[in-house]
Amino acid sequence: MYRASPETTPADPPVAIAAREDFASWVSEAAEGREFAEALVRRLPEGGYELRHREDAGKEDLEPHEDPRAAREIAKLTEGGEYRPLKSSPNLRRGWLLRVADEKALAAAMNYLYPVALVHWHLRRCGELPLTSYRENAARQSGIYKRVQKLSEKGVQDAAKACCGDAVCLKRTLWDVDEETPLEMERGGGEIPCPEPCSVFVSFARRVRLFEREERRDLDAIGLSPTEKDDLAALVEAAATGEVGFAREAEFEEPLNERRMRYRELTLVPKLRETRSGETGLS
Repeated sequence: MYRASPETTPADPPVAIAAREDFASWVSEAAEGREFAEALVRRLPEGGYELRHREDAGKEDLEPHEDPRAAREIAKLTEGGEYRPLKSSPNLRRGWLLRVADEKALAAAMNYLYPVALVHWHLRRCGELPLTSYRENAARQSGIYKRVQKLSEKGVQDAAKACCGDAVCLKRTLWDVDEETPLEMERGGGEIPCPEPCSVFVSFARRVRLFEREERRDLDAIGLSPTEKDDLAALVEAAATGEVGFAREAEFEEPLNERRMRYRELTLVPKLRETRSGETGLS
């Protein structure tokens, strides 16, 4: 028997109720189910709903669950057991099957898998999703994050390309640098909209701002900053072992962080190519 969703206190606000009804209707319209980020959701003929990883479509030997709260544990760790600070990262573990009784339980499970996603998805479908630009978001930051207010336009653009692409986040990026400056990147094709920079992006932007300050201050004779040389050394050492293992997702201070490496591809590789071109006399 399926378990009903846990009671919420206080009562769900009207927008949350409208979102879960809209989502349940959208799922029910497709007999084969709907993909929502990495989740495959479908209405069951006998009633209720089924969720699984989209890569597990058609599989039978999956770990069964009936309590929507199981989605919280499913979403917590990667396949390799690492904590997932950003639930929209494309690293949701596989091997599970969750069946829930009704649309309220479905919404509860989805909110554990992808927090706030249903409300944002619903508001965008209604044309009512408010957007917050990077500059507006940065103006609200304080303490150690206040420095992100000084991140250059290029820094914002490069940080977004490194931190928000489909390879590292499955949301569709809707916010811009400011009201007059759009992000120059592929926005993503996912169902979940991203209306403003998230906390992971702000943390990454802080690191990029540190890189910018370092470049202005500490370039050596060949035009590399200390952290650029550290990142190159770490990459070469890892490649020499035959295996490059990335640091944890939000450990931006580590050289082999995936988003940090994506940022270096945008900023360091052109610098290295320019240096080589200058040395060889190539145009």
